[in-house]
Amino acid sequence: MKKFILIAVVISSCAPVYVPNARNSPLFTKAGEFQGSIQFGNGIDAQGAVAVTNHIGLMGNFSYADNKSPDPDDIDDYHRHKFFEGGLGYYDNDGNWCYEIFAGYGQGEGSSYDTYDFFDTYSGDPIRATGKFERFFIQPAFGLNKKVMHVSFVPRISLVDFEEFSSDDAVSVYIADDDPKVFIEPAVIGRVNLMDNHMFFTFQAGFSIPVTKTYYEYRPFYVSTGLGFRIGGLRKDATSASD
Repeated sequence: MKKFILIAVVISSCAPVYVPNARNSPLFTKAGEFQGSIQFGNGIDAQGAVAVTNHIGLMGNFSYADNKSPDPDDIDDYHRHKFFEGGLGYYDNDGNWCYEIFAGYGQGEGSSYDTYDFFDTYSGDPIRATGKFERFFIQPAFGLNKKVMHVSFVPRISLVDFEEFSSDDAVSVYIADDDPKVFIEPAVIGRVNLMDNHMFFTFQAGFSIPVTKTYYEYRPFYVSTGLGFRIGGLRKDATSASD
């Protein structure tokens, strides 16, 4: 597990202030189903989702990281972020195949070392700054529900709006007046079902690509792995044909 996380950090190494969280694609099969998971990748991601009816679902996601560089001269290794969001969605399940679309809103902040030239004390050297942002997202997903494994393709679209940046080295807070940035964030998610579909091992990989140029650093690649549980499970009549 530690080796996997190290590889993920190296692949996506930079000094980002915006780090996309793990995609939450529950692929519900029926009302009353509840899922939760903990994943490790660009930090820790906690996810939950519940099917309110046979077509309506709710989700909540939390992401956190606090990476302090052991070498004070290697500031690219420093990063800290926290983010929370909620979403409402529609899903439909037709045997093995299913689709869903969720939309939602979240708030968060990220800290990193970078050359932020909009501060009044800018000297050209990297400084530690914290940016606060809000994010709107729309997330369609197309998946395959097998008894042993689930696979989902999730082409999420995020609208990221940084509101302000602050730093210990700056006299005042910088109020961001730039337009919100649109990110295309596709990902592939796999789940291996365990314990008669009550637990699952999950892994995913995805990208975060801005539509227009950003004035802050972001993490372009995401990988994670973790464990989750499911209450409600798959319908037996929907999975008997896939045994």
